[in-house]
Parts: sequence; structure tokens; C-alpha cells
Amino acid sequence: MRRSPLKGFTLVELLVVIAIIGILIALLLPAVQQAREAARRSSCINNAKQIALAYHNFHDTYLEFPPARGSSSPKYGSTVFVLPFLEQGNLTDLFDRTAPAGFADPVNQKAANTYVSIIRCPSNPVEGLIKMRASSHTGSSYGNYLTTSGDTSDPNDPNIMTGWASDYWVNHMISSSSYAFYFPGADRPSPILNRYAPGSKMRDTIDGLSNTTMIMEHAGYDKHYVKGVGMPMPDSDVTLDQPGAWGTWLGWCAFQIQTYANYTPGTYPTNSSTPAGIGCTVNCNNSQGLFGFHPGGATVGMGDASVQFFNEGMDGKILMSLVSRDGGEVAQP
Repeated sequence: MRRSPLKGFTLVELLVVIAIIGILIALLLPAVQQAREAARRSSCINNAKQIALAYHNFHDTYLEFPPARGSSSPKYGSTVFVLPFLEQGNLTDLFDRTAPAGFADPVNQKAANTYVSIIRCPSNPVEGLIKMRASSHTGSSYGNYLTTSGDTSDPNDPNIMTGWASDYWVNHMISSSSYAFYFPGADRPSPILNRYAPGSKMRDTIDGLSNTTMIMEHAGYDKHYVKGVGMPMPDSDVTLDQPGAWGTWLGWCAFQIQTYANYTPGTYPTNSSTPAGIGCTVNCNNSQGLFGFHPGGATVGMGDASVQFFNEGMDGKILMSLVSRDGGEVAQP
């Protein structure tokens, strides 16, 4: 009887098939990543839209916007005012505005630790609660960690208070240095929200609501990022402004927006307050800059509650024009 030859792949054929499969996977992965980022970006845009609408609904109810810094004593941010318009009325009742330490008071720990998805961009790689720090200032020190009974320099102290960081901030000021680069000799204009009470009104935005920013991505707290790269944050790096004190979502979450020189993570100075500069406008630095983790730009909610995506290549003059309500500049997103 004749034996039929065994059928199967030769070693060469098997290697060719494996190579083809590997090539197909390599081609597919970027498409999958792009699809995931597109979904995350869409979610981020929706978050900014809902927050901007909440500010509008607040204005409809009280005939003015809330101040950028809800209160300086006790401290809490404008998000506290718009919670009822974000379907978070239960948190409004939970948060005690009269507590002496405001958002950092132990009685408000439960509220600060409550996760609210709308304040978080899904592209943000920083996960979990952040540790609260005492008040600090750019160019000085981060400040000790806040505890339920005082403060500590020990990052492992179990009594350190925590909270969720917000990825969507308002600008309570405009960097005079940045503005002077693009409009020499001009008076620094005002952002759409007043720094403190009383709140501004829609009619105060004479540049036009659709041409004025209100909500901006300012993501990554309490880590320091320069051009998407996480910085080591040694003790000598004192350039991240209020990583814990301002970063928690019930805190101020208001910043002085500026533009930067075209630093790389390797050339960025970490031993002094980083001066404003020309060359980098969007996604430069998450200390005082418009900053998101989306490739190519960041999400911005405008004064008319529309949402724009500001590209990294945006001219600094256009950005400085759009962050003010009464500068009289002619600019569109």
C-alpha cells in the first residue's frame, strides 16, 4: 500500500504567515488607538459643553456668572456654585461653605473625595485622588501636605486630606507679561469671570461671547507636565502652581493664563518661576497654561457655551485675544 504524504506547513511557510499576521496587527493598532482617542476627545468636548452650559444656567438664574474664585475665606471655587446645574444637587447639600478651611476642611472630605466624571478628561493619565497641600505660590514652594489636624511634610502620613483633581479650569487673570508680548503698551484686559465677587454679566463681554474663552483644559494635577512629558518634580522644581491646594475640583481651579518659550522637557527650568515667553501656546505647561493630553491641542468652552479645539500651533496673539472679554481685539478661534 502507498502512503500519502503528510500535509502541513513548512517552517518557512509558517514564518511567512506569522510575519504577515504581525504586519497586520502593527497596521491595526494605530487605528485602534486613534479610535480610542477620538472617543476620549468626544467625551472631553461633551464635559466642557456641559460645564459651560452650567455657567449659563447659573447666569440665567442669578443674572450674573459666579466669580472665578468662589470665596477666598473660606476657600472654594466656582464649581461649587454650578453643582446644582450639573445634576449634583446632592453634593451641593453635602459641601459646607461655612467650614473654616473651605474645600480643605475635614468636614468636606467626603465631598472632595466624591468622583464626578464630568470634571475629568478621559485622556488624562493621572489616576486617583490627589493629596492636598497647603497654599503655595509659583517660584517658592509647594507647601506641606494638609492633614485633618494641621499639616505635614511626610507624604506617607495617613491623615493627609485628598480630593479629585479637576481638568477644566477658568482663568481668573491674564498674564501681563504674555499680553505685553503681543500687545505692547496696551492695558491688560479682563477674563470673562471676575476674580472675586461680584460676578460679571454677559453684557460685560463686549468682545463677544463666541470670541471669549470661559472653560479651559488645565489637566494633569497634581503632576507637572511639560509638552506631555511628566516632570520628576524634585524639591527644586517649584514651578507648578498650587498642585494640591488649587487642583482639587472643589478648590479654586482658576489660573492666570500665559504663553511660554519653546522649552523642551530637558531644557525647562525647574528652579525658578518660569517666565512668560513666545513660541509655545497650547499644551506647553500645566502650571499656568492651556493644557490637555489630546494629540495636537486642547479643549476650550467658549462664553456662548460652544466648544472649540485650540490647536498647538495657535498663534499666541490669538490666544491672548480670546482669553479676554474687553480687550477690543479682533480674533476668532
